Amino acid sequence: LATQGEVRSISSPRVMTLNNQPAMISVGKELYYKIKSSTTIGGNGGLGTSATEGEYVNSVFAGVLLDITPEIDNHGLITLKINPSITDTLDPVSQQAGARDIPPDMIKRQMASVIKVKDGHHAILGGLITSQTGTKVNKVPLLGDLPLFEYAFKHEEKIDKVVELVLIVTPHIVNNAKDVSLRDLGYKRVNGK
Repeated sequence: LATQGEVRSISSPRVMTLNNQPAMISVGKELYYKIKSSTTIGGNGGLGTSATEGEYVNSVFAGVLLDITPEIDNHGLITLKINPSITDTLDPVSQQAGARDIPPDMIKRQMASVIKVKDGHHAILGGLITSQTGTKVNKVPLLGDLPLFEYAFKHEEKIDKVVELVLIVTPHIVNNAKDVSLRDLGYKRVNGK
């Protein structure tokens, strides 16, 4: 993968599940917003009218969600039902304290795949691609902030970046759950070793 460009490992979670039971991995954040509601109950000619108003907080998820269900056949092959999805806000969301008054506009990319692998072998999924455009500002400290000199000491550069999420899933069959240790889950440094 590194020969294709810059590669970063953003997460390396490990989960256990039973045969034919789903497992879920969620990496991201909840974005909260307020919803105002009002209810009016009217009577005849305006008599007996009452109104109630209230606010409640709701949330949307932004991040990576992976739903995976393994199925082991009689020959020890593992069928994986893999459903990754990525949600993000359409526009940058401010990190100010308090809830927003409206839900943010969201972008969602998802796929569904069913693959068969051997115990301990890798399943690789890709194709969840995004294009990001931004501006990078390079400037000389202090001089780049002065109104008369900023154009001489500041340079803006347009950046176009293509990002692809690649998932590498390695299933392992555990025959006796009592014997599972952290080392079996892929953690290398257990007990200082």
